[in-house]
Formats: sequence, structure tokens, C-alpha cells
Amino acid sequence: MSGPVTFVNVIDVNPGKQQEVIDLLIEGTEKVISKRPGFISVTLLASLEKNRVINIARWESGAAVKATQADPAAADYAARTASLAQATPGLYTLVGELTG
Repeated sequence: MSGPVTFVNVIDVNPGKQQEVIDLLIEGTEKVISKRPGFISVTLLASLEKNRVINIARWESGAAVKATQADPAAADYAARTASLAQATPGLYTLVGELTG
């Protein structure tokens, strides 16, 4: 995978744990993810029902994502998130964007 990619992680969580997951994602991004080569940005979305968080991370390449996933510090945050919620991650490439 060459060129920019988007890592999307849909995280289903018990409503009482949503803020804890958000705090963990922010901490992991600030301390580890944002310092990794190829990182561009992270956007976090929280469902109003408090049962889901969506983590959208832009990266320069798929290789940068894979290298970050192999980093022990990043893997620790992923494991901590998985202990609180059900995560469904995936890599995506932009195929269209429409604006009004």
C-alpha cells in the first residue's frame, strides 16, 4: 500500500465505558501514535448513544500503519482498548469525496 491511507477503527463499548475509551485513545495518540513516522492526523467520533467510538487516523502509507501496529507501546494501547471494548479496525484508501 503506497500513498495516503486511512485507518478506521469502529469501537463498540458499554455506555458507561465510552469516556474511558476516549481518554485512552487520546492518551495513546498524544504519547505514542502522533510521534510515529508517517502519522498525519486523528479524528475521534463518539456516538450520542454512548455505545460507540470511531477512531479515524490518516497516515502517509500502509507501511507506516503496519510499523506502528508492531511498535510495543502502540500495541499496549491497542490491548488496553480491547480490554474495554470490541474494536473492528481496517485500512482504507480514499476513492471519492464530495462537498456541498
